[in-house]
Amino acid sequence: MAIATNFRPTQDLKVIIGTEATVGSGTLHGSGAWYQLPMIAPPTINENQVALDMGSQQTGTYTPNHNQMKQRVDNPIWEIQLQFLCGANSWGQGGVYSLFNQGSPPSLDSDYTPPDLTHGATNVWGEYASQAIYIGGAGHRTDYRDQRFFGCVCKSVELSHSIDSNGGFPVITATFVTGYKLDHVDSVSDETLGGGSAGSPAWTDLSGEIPVHFTALTSLVGKYLGETAGASPLCDVRAFGYNLSASRDIQRIGYSGADYDPMSYEMAGGFTVTGDVTFKKDSNFDNIRPYYINDAMCGFKFAGTGYAVALNGKVSDVSNDTGSPELRNTVSFQGAGNPKTSGAFLTTADAGGDTRINFAGHGLSVGQRVTISGGTDVDGDYYVESTYFTADYFSIDNTWSGASASGTWTLHADSKAIVSIDL
Repeated sequence: MAIATNFRPTQDLKVIIGTEATVGSGTLHGSGAWYQLPMIAPPTINENQVALDMGSQQTGTYTPNHNQMKQRVDNPIWEIQLQFLCGANSWGQGGVYSLFNQGSPPSLDSDYTPPDLTHGATNVWGEYASQAIYIGGAGHRTDYRDQRFFGCVCKSVELSHSIDSNGGFPVITATFVTGYKLDHVDSVSDETLGGGSAGSPAWTDLSGEIPVHFTALTSLVGKYLGETAGASPLCDVRAFGYNLSASRDIQRIGYSGADYDPMSYEMAGGFTVTGDVTFKKDSNFDNIRPYYINDAMCGFKFAGTGYAVALNGKVSDVSNDTGSPELRNTVSFQGAGNPKTSGAFLTTADAGGDTRINFAGHGLSVGQRVTISGGTDVDGDYYVESTYFTADYFSIDNTWSGASASGTWTLHADSKAIVSIDL
């Protein structure tokens, strides 16, 4: 092969992703499909963490001894970063589903549990535990230049949407890691991926999806998903953009086989979730102020037709920008959930006509939504009220019957969600 043929334009690159049947197999899940992502930049691939262990230098020698060195085969890991437009399907297939599971809407909930990431483990559909990623060029039919990464686990997603950038359309940056050795195939360029034949692509091209423009959205800043819809004040400000980031540390464990495949991955520690909103500092600003001078739960929500992005948490930083004609403000949030998502209570009491639920250490916040069950007249969905609220009891808008009742409270799905994305 002439050296010149090694130089190819990245504009023709295709990135195709699909959920694996089992972790590390590269085989498409029976309920899945291959998708071509609408990339706006070439993927970034880092081959890192190949450590060289070095023993102590022997006494009496003055040069390093190669017999005292060994490359670690149990920790190499590749990092693949993909940046693409957020259309109706690309956002989920390209990272959100695999980061915190598929739901309706897909959400990172307070009671999240990582899926089984052991080598060969069956991927439960809806968890999207691991993916196979193909990166191929156009027309390289005989060069075998397509790259295949399998056993890919999403470690972070960053969603950015602003009136001032990328034409007003949302962009996701998803980062995957894999401990499985890079493979070279010719499946993308000759269109045989997934068992198709030349001229009959076996993947769905998502590049034609039209993302939602930022001007089509309404913003709710200060409130959070659990609070009463339409409650006053609305805290609705004229936002210019938002950013959302959810990340976790994924580490590989051990190795097996001639290719030193990882025995498993583990999620080391918990999620880090942050977000910020930039908005016009006008008379509505006073509606937001109470959320960052105390410990109230807050956050933001952006919604439009077929579009909803929300973050629950607490304000972590506020900055003023007087250099712009709109006097813009940026408020940063730290995503947060609840230590408890359900509990059994034994007694209720009068709360000035409403019902007081007695439960020591419930961990709830005023405005969150709970479902009460137990076969009594207290059953139903309610918002936690501030009328009678301490660390050991909370009140709900339900007329007390005069007799104590027992049952179970459960956080409503809206209030369990730390991050909720549905584009």
